[in-house]
Amino acid sequence: MEKVDGRVKMDMGMLNRRSVCTLWLLVSILIIGVPGCGLIQRDRTPEEVFSLALSGIAGKETLSFEGEAGLRRENSGLFENQFKFEGKLENHDRLTLQTRLPGEVTAVGTGIHTTAVNNNGQPSGFSASFERKQGQWMALSAQHEPLRGSLSRFNPIAQLEKIDGMHKTIQSEYGSGRRTRTLRIELAPEDAKTWAVTQLNDEMNAIRAEYMHKAATVKGARKEKLEKDLEKVWAQGETTMQQMMEKANVQTVYHLTVDRKSSLPLRLSSESQVSYTDNNRKSNKEALVTDVNFKSYQ
Repeated sequence: MEKVDGRVKMDMGMLNRRSVCTLWLLVSILIIGVPGCGLIQRDRTPEEVFSLALSGIAGKETLSFEGEAGLRRENSGLFENQFKFEGKLENHDRLTLQTRLPGEVTAVGTGIHTTAVNNNGQPSGFSASFERKQGQWMALSAQHEPLRGSLSRFNPIAQLEKIDGMHKTIQSEYGSGRRTRTLRIELAPEDAKTWAVTQLNDEMNAIRAEYMHKAATVKGARKEKLEKDLEKVWAQGETTMQQMMEKANVQTVYHLTVDRKSSLPLRLSSESQVSYTDNNRKSNKEALVTDVNFKSYQ
């Protein structure tokens, strides 16, 4: 009788274990089948998150953004040449950028720079339009217009597209919220340096075109002399820049915040730090810092 009871207990134990295993199997199937459940689903890699963010913004017809930028020099927490800017994308490939100049010198205590006030007393600045053609953003404004070359580097869509083709490391940042995910993107030093030199050349070419256009409006013998002087200054400036950048070190880091649900970029900030030695053999370090917030996706 005791043997029979032992067998019954053993059979019941095996049955209970099977029931538990079956229950866990059913629970696992239910969890996996529930849309959006994050207990079992594999979390996307940082590279996948970046790729989805780029694809998401590339598919939008319209969007807008606001940002600010400033230059910070070594051993100084203060920003120089700080300004705000905003942009709007329309018809998928048409972008307009507008700057607002800094308020270092105030106009009647308003905090607005005196040179940045139009006839109506409203904040003013510069604007430039760009169009994407065959994957490249081309400026639509005339070559001699102020800040045409400088504004191109503040196009966050173009920056994301450029980052995509560079060597880089992408890591997830700790502390991201439940609704967002933040990526840290560091460009390979050589790629960061090449990109920085390209941007500087574009800006110098734009400045040259602007001043040569002004010189062309001068009449008489002064015109030829002015053009020669400008060409001399330009050549010297270009040589100096090339010499400094040849041995410069560039470190560029981006932080991209992405909406977990839509995979669309919400914020893109960056710091591009350049360490170089000037003509006086003095070591210098400068950093261009930008911060952009995206909105109004359609």
